[in-house]
Amino acid sequence: MHEVYGIIFNDFQPLDVGGPQTIAALLDDDVQIGLLFSTDPRIRQNGFVPLVDDRHFQNAENITPVIRSEKLNDEVRRLLDGVSAGLSTESVTELVGRVVIGGQDVATVARGFLNANDML
Repeated sequence: MHEVYGIIFNDFQPLDVGGPQTIAALLDDDVQIGLLFSTDPRIRQNGFVPLVDDRHFQNAENITPVIRSEKLNDEVRRLLDGVSAGLSTESVTELVGRVVIGGQDVATVARGFLNANDML
């Protein structure tokens, strides 16, 4: 941060990246800056202010399907391409919100996404 943005912190407190420790520390004003994923719905829920990384200090973290070559066929490729096409920052934020805020089961949320997009 110092080399890229010229920011010097008085202290550093290692926490879980975007996890409950980071959220609690921000809410309790124990830290003033934390690393969260851009698709974390708790950013908006808690009124956190996302900082713009116009100098690309943090690399983009894109969702990329990975599969063993021997398991890939036309049907699987079509399904993976469909899932990828349906995953925008907004849609992932909504899906994550159903889990971390709404308390829904991950498999249930994933199945709902697949059903809503005619992939099952």
